[in-house]
Amino acid sequence: MSYHGIIFDLDGTLVDTEPIHRDAWFSVLAAYDLHFGNDWFEQWIGQSDRVLAEAVEKFYKVPVKAGDLQVQKRTIYHQMAAEKARMFPGVEEQLLLLKDKYRMGIATNSSDQDASAVFTSTKLDQHFQTVVTADMVDRLKPAPDLYLLASKRIGLFTDACIVVEDSPAGVKGAKAAGMFVLAVTNSHPEKSLQAADRIFPNTQEAMQFIVGMG
Repeated sequence: MSYHGIIFDLDGTLVDTEPIHRDAWFSVLAAYDLHFGNDWFEQWIGQSDRVLAEAVEKFYKVPVKAGDLQVQKRTIYHQMAAEKARMFPGVEEQLLLLKDKYRMGIATNSSDQDASAVFTSTKLDQHFQTVVTADMVDRLKPAPDLYLLASKRIGLFTDACIVVEDSPAGVKGAKAAGMFVLAVTNSHPEKSLQAADRIFPNTQEAMQFIVGMG
């Protein structure tokens, strides 16, 4: 099969933002006397803020609605991400090698504002033809909607696209869209990413694999 496009997840794949998301959530939850460790947060990696906020409202009986929790978290996250977000090692160098050979897009469960905060510090968006966010679709990963829209916006059928993902939900969504999926173990163990076509220890090695395909 000949591939002409690459669609990347953002958080945990291109950019090491999961610790920033974690710290922002921990700051919000601490205000309601809820204190959790990294093991608790790991179950939410790859899920949207909405899903996490709704679970907190339901199971921990906080005195605010899920929507208010999201607003509080995002306010803190935007401040932190605009200052602290960084690309994973080797990502920018590999993007420069790939951008002239492939049409490239981003498909992320993050909101427009979340993604914009990351781009403030990384300038990643300059490398991509499109950025598809949670605000643009009805269903988030693991549904295929984000990836279907991203492939449409770069002008390719889904079977002409490679996806790079770090979460089980993202892998499932990309496979449901009919794409060739490379998973990276930046955020989740290999055993939880078995639905992917190939698995790599980090994003740089996944991107080097794509460079080698060309």
